[in-house]
Amino acid sequence: MTTTKRNRPEADGRAETTGGCLAAALGGAAGLGSWAVAAPRRWPGEFETSPNWSVLYLDFPAMVLIGIALPLLAWTVAARTTSSPALRAGAVLLTTALFVAAALGWYAPARPTTPL
Repeated sequence: MTTTKRNRPEADGRAETTGGCLAAALGGAAGLGSWAVAAPRRWPGEFETSPNWSVLYLDFPAMVLIGIALPLLAWTVAARTTSSPALRAGAVLLTTALFVAAALGWYAPARPTTPL
């Protein structure tokens, strides 16, 4: 009688689920952090000193949702193309770092222009 090592698909499924949840949590935290860094600069209004409400109702949900979606997309693509957990984590970290860099670059204050 030959014994074979049984592959545990439920353990693999749990690992995939845990990795996806961690990717979403990391992305959500990155989106929230990127928004929180720039929100105090953008909150005061430019017209008659009224607050800029779009910082709350547009920028906040967009940054958090995009921050969740991009690492999850990277995790899904990496999970379908490679079996290495290190490559999957690297893809998530790289995508999150690029998202944070892009978000902070988008929110950077405008450079003062000097007349010629």
